[in-house]
Amino acid sequence: MTRPKVPSLACVSSSSSVSSPPPSPEARAPARIEAKRAENACRKWTLQRAVVALISIVCVLSIFVPAWPRNIARRCNGSGTWLAADEEVHPARHRGREIGAKFNAADLEAAYQSIKNEYAALALHPSSSTQWQLISSHQDGSEVSLLEHPEDPSCPYVRMTSVMPATIEEVWDFLDLKNWATTMPKMDPFYEGLNVLGEYRYRGIDMKLARKTIKRLVTFGKRDFTFVSVADNPRGDGAWVSGTVSVVTDRIPREKGYVRAYQDSIAFYESMPDDPETGGARMKLTIVFRLDLNDSRDGGDGGFVPMWIYVKTVGATGMASVQNMKRQLENEDWKGGATCDNNWLARIRNGTGKC
Repeated sequence: MTRPKVPSLACVSSSSSVSSPPPSPEARAPARIEAKRAENACRKWTLQRAVVALISIVCVLSIFVPAWPRNIARRCNGSGTWLAADEEVHPARHRGREIGAKFNAADLEAAYQSIKNEYAALALHPSSSTQWQLISSHQDGSEVSLLEHPEDPSCPYVRMTSVMPATIEEVWDFLDLKNWATTMPKMDPFYEGLNVLGEYRYRGIDMKLARKTIKRLVTFGKRDFTFVSVADNPRGDGAWVSGTVSVVTDRIPREKGYVRAYQDSIAFYESMPDDPETGGARMKLTIVFRLDLNDSRDGGDGGFVPMWIYVKTVGATGMASVQNMKRQLENEDWKGGATCDNNWLARIRNGTGKC
């Protein structure tokens, strides 16, 4: 909608007028018509401003008020556009693999395999490079790129690539669940905790069923993720592969106080020659993932985090995570097993060197 120009006559104060001789009756008629038109234009402009303000208020309330009716909340999309009453903001979409209440190691491995090849093609296939949109880069060569999902544009693919100052084994250990108590607070200031619910092995692949929790995201509530962490066999080209795939099972139901979020990811660890200048070890890390901080599955309670905000900020936050990881690998503090203060504000007060 084009914003109308502010009328020049009816929207200004009459107190600034200057006394002058009264015009003749013939001269007053056109003036009255022009004044009436200006008054109507001013009323129309004011009404348009009021409607836009009302829609904005409704959209904000649909995001921040948990008790706001879902059928109203669905009418405001991330950019604040009002939609028709029978139009869904998001169509039916995938958010985690259904594995049922009774599952075994083969079921978990199948859930992982369902995304592995897709993500591998997006991350490593040469033809995929032309589809990615670069949204953040660093002078050290690190990049964060975005790729729109063909059926779910609100939840795009994100690819992070960087050369890490460590061996493949060291980076693998850094990202291993057993070290998350030490490494995750350094990567994610909102990290709260991890609970490993079971360990499985199938066809030489080691898997852990786990639940991760994160703290409140400013004005938004806590989140949790239920997923299978996979240590896969090396690829034919020698690259190591690990991944996490979100799963849905009645054995890990939604918990009060947490919004059940979603994330799938695959990481590829490729060897590189040692740094020619320093002689230090290095490797290339590529991570492809999709993330939704809202509970978008059937029966979910939403979560009210506008995904357009996530899309706009993932370049900066993704690059910050990469750079934090590089610093920790260089410092090797995480190898000592010392944990960080669980309170992010205390970590800032005590100095970032503690983490």
